[in-house]
Amino acid sequence: MCDHHKNLISGLFQCLCYPSSVFSKFQVIYIRGEEGTSSTQSFVVLFIVGMGGVGKTTLARHILCMRGFSLMVENLRTILFFGNYETGEFYKVLKSILKYSKSLRVLDLSYSNTEISKLPKAIGHLSHLRYLDISNTKICWLPKLFCKLYHLHVLNLQLCDFNELPEGMNKLTNLHHLCAESKTVSLISGIGKLLCLQELKEFHVGKKKGHKIEELKDLKELRGQLLIQNLENIDNKEEAMNAKLREKKHLDALHLYFEIKDGPVTRSGFILTRMLKVFSKSENTPNLKGLLEGHEPYCDIKELVIKGYDSDMFPSWLVYRERFTSLKSIHLSSCDKLTSLPPLGQLPSLRVLHIETLPALRKIGVELYGGVNGAVPSLEDLKLQDLKEFEEWLEVQGQRLFPCLKKLHIEQCLKLTKFALLMLNLPVTELKINSCGDLGSALPRCLQRLTSLTMLKISLPTHDISDFA
Repeated sequence: MCDHHKNLISGLFQCLCYPSSVFSKFQVIYIRGEEGTSSTQSFVVLFIVGMGGVGKTTLARHILCMRGFSLMVENLRTILFFGNYETGEFYKVLKSILKYSKSLRVLDLSYSNTEISKLPKAIGHLSHLRYLDISNTKICWLPKLFCKLYHLHVLNLQLCDFNELPEGMNKLTNLHHLCAESKTVSLISGIGKLLCLQELKEFHVGKKKGHKIEELKDLKELRGQLLIQNLENIDNKEEAMNAKLREKKHLDALHLYFEIKDGPVTRSGFILTRMLKVFSKSENTPNLKGLLEGHEPYCDIKELVIKGYDSDMFPSWLVYRERFTSLKSIHLSSCDKLTSLPPLGQLPSLRVLHIETLPALRKIGVELYGGVNGAVPSLEDLKLQDLKEFEEWLEVQGQRLFPCLKKLHIEQCLKLTKFALLMLNLPVTELKINSCGDLGSALPRCLQRLTSLTMLKISLPTHDISDFA
């Protein structure tokens, strides 16, 4: 269950505990709902937790056989299953409960341990269902009637291995939160019709209708983080602008990834990072600068990640300091043709700057600061990694630079010989230098200036270590 959804559930009911003479070997918890009833004749929520070695499936079977079972569950609002269940029996019990529980609002199977691979068709008749969580289960098939759950607000399919979804998933027009891996989300054609959608972690741009970038056009309620993959499938700037990212006022983080290929996969939160695929020099190669120009985010964006951008020019919107005054974090990665950085030092709120795998970058100098006094005023975390041709960070006279810098990492910059930044009196508390060029002779003087250091990690070539000693 997503953490921020627990509050949604807790607001639907109040808990009261009662002893049960019928099920003396079980803990039965009745939940009082809107009607305020708590008797076994009309309960709204039922938790079942096996105790004393007695199986929960056995208890469920007893409930199913109880006299007046259908009357008991007709007002049921919430079902949450916990623990281990025998697959066949569990499916029968679930099917029967869903058949009679027409008033059900919440169904959560995420804490159950069962091998069922599909939901009963009766799920499609729960017209009042608001919350469905089948994450961490073996369920990989949904019935066609599933698309009739028009009042569903939250759908959690995380860690479910779906190869197909029923047609018409875009009819769930009241859906606010869709929690699922990118593979599952990409199975939904016409996702742009889910106008109430607030949570969409990742979107893969496709060539086919129903999967193009224009699907994002009317999703104005999206918030939090949005990762857009396969931007190279967009033909031109005009098509890119159909996403209307400038109108998505609730987004905090935007991650823009160009073409990738399968390779080693690492997970960072909900983001999957793979090896970059180099673009072929063909007539069909899109104008990448134009594509990025068309993905200008809303001015209040807090985090920006650009990966796999294969052009030597940045879009104009990234150089306007007046526009992105709230931007706090920038991560540029695998941008093969970039020979210089945009004037990121003009961004007044920038706190984190990570530059990784820019093989054409040789020098960093005045262009980063944009000629502004007191440049990079808020930066606290600077990381330079895997810059194979990077040779020098140029000295800039007459400016007060990096007054708030706390964390400085320089890694795998094998040709780096001059780093003027280290000669400044910086308030750095954490310094890491790993597999860089000929910096050994200059390091002693540099370290004397860094009087606030609390963590120091240096790994230099052998000849540099001897000089440093």
